[in-house]
Amino acid sequence: METSIHSGLASRLLRAAACTSLLVAGCVGDIGAGGSGSSGSSGSSSAGANPTGGGTSSSGGGDAVCNPRLERRVVLLADLQFMNAIRDLLGDEAIEAEQAPDARLKPFAKKGLVVGTSLVHTRLARAAYAAESISGRFEQVTGCAPDGDDACAKTFLTKFAQRAFRRPVDETELDNLWSVYALGKEQSYERGVSLAVEALIASPSFSYRTELGGAADGDVVKLAAHEVASELSFFLTDSLPDAELAAAADSGALNDPEELARQAERLLEKPETRSTLNTTLIAAWGLSNLFGTVKDRGLFPEYTPALQASMFHETELLLEDLLWSREADVSALLTTRETFVNRVLAEVYGVEHTGASPEEFTKVELPADERAGILTQPGLLAALARTDNTSVVARGLFVRGAMLCLGKIPSPPEALSDAIKELLEADMTERERADARAANSTCAACHAQFDAFGLLLENYDPVGRYRDTLDGEPIDARVNLGNIAEVAGSYSSAVEFAEAVAQNDGFAACITRHLLTYGTDDEALQTRDCQVERVIEALPEGQRTLTNVVKAIVASPALTERAREE
Repeated sequence: METSIHSGLASRLLRAAACTSLLVAGCVGDIGAGGSGSSGSSGSSSAGANPTGGGTSSSGGGDAVCNPRLERRVVLLADLQFMNAIRDLLGDEAIEAEQAPDARLKPFAKKGLVVGTSLVHTRLARAAYAAESISGRFEQVTGCAPDGDDACAKTFLTKFAQRAFRRPVDETELDNLWSVYALGKEQSYERGVSLAVEALIASPSFSYRTELGGAADGDVVKLAAHEVASELSFFLTDSLPDAELAAAADSGALNDPEELARQAERLLEKPETRSTLNTTLIAAWGLSNLFGTVKDRGLFPEYTPALQASMFHETELLLEDLLWSREADVSALLTTRETFVNRVLAEVYGVEHTGASPEEFTKVELPADERAGILTQPGLLAALARTDNTSVVARGLFVRGAMLCLGKIPSPPEALSDAIKELLEADMTERERADARAANSTCAACHAQFDAFGLLLENYDPVGRYRDTLDGEPIDARVNLGNIAEVAGSYSSAVEFAEAVAQNDGFAACITRHLLTYGTDDEALQTRDCQVERVIEALPEGQRTLTNVVKAIVASPALTERAREE
């Protein structure tokens, strides 16, 4: 009997995941396929998205129109969000130890996350494990005795379904749920409840959040209160809405912009929300790649997993200190000379460690002519370097893309792969390699847009230590960025460059773009789009704090409006 139950459930979920829209008739009879929050996809992380369509117009300030970039759609939860939601519903016991999510490693974009057989089977297996974890703590989780009655089971399952789906559950869905419960109950009462829990977690309505809204007002659709609650919560906490946010959606209060702002302010007071936002920025900068990098042990024996973890934690501590404890302008991330070090990290910086133990992190002041904020942190520099050398290309692309959001550069033609390999293996300095690319007509146009950024960082070796010379010769980090209008000018060092960038809105706009992208799953968003411009315009004069950036995002239509389909 148990095998047939699992087989039938798997079959239904595989069909549901293959549905191309919420209105496909074949999905209607499945658990979670009915109601306003039902969802399905045809192999992408979101359906109905139109991130590059003509709905966006430049704000230009004033009353210019800023139409929604995104159409109505359904959005697949990232793996971290999926697992966090399970944990919030059923506790840590509901997740296998080796599957426990590590927020430090969360990807910023969902590129490559598609609905296929592998993903469906993985989530079915995690749903099964979560449901089975109820065994041994049945009464604690459900509030029902192990040999309880149907009324208690239905009360628990109704509440569980509403929280799991982040919306009201309609009668058709409940009837389907009772059928699953009854099927499992043929084996035992506990099995009936656990099988229903498994069906709910395996349902598309758990794995997806919807952005369908109600009736269109012209070309604009307002998202429903429960949709806004779900979007806000997964944006700020990477998990489902808490009880107060869910209640505001249930009552309809969340439709009031003032209540939405109040809920955002409340969530921003939570340490876990602040940690999530810190990690979102770290993910946008790609710092988690640090854990996958290796160095030549003969050249850099100090580069150990312990040092990698210390480098990563340094950035976490700095963000917490600047953005939350001190509520500094986000530009301080580029200019601060203060940071946090333990003993192994202090050795990389060449500063004294005063902690009571080697593991203790303490605040230190760094040399003003060597360091300036996150751009010169060893963790970032090490993640953007090769095994035995620095990388002007990797570091330059980081500055252009993740730090300034100046736009993507196309990958080099496949025909150049041999020439690139030969150049990397040549006995040359990184500046000599950059000069060689500049002299090559095929390479020059692209590399002129980012190589100079990387050359600014040549004073930092592959593990991020500061150096004045290389092989006995002075390092020349001077560059001219006259061909890059957004940061045009000549700079003698990374420190000078970072301080110059901090003086304008470019870095704040890039941070805004990153947060809006993560919150809305709009990976094609650019800083020049009106959605970003209007957030920057809404910030109080001289107060570009992360709190204010998030509040302005929450208040913006980019989070709560979608375009009607053409």
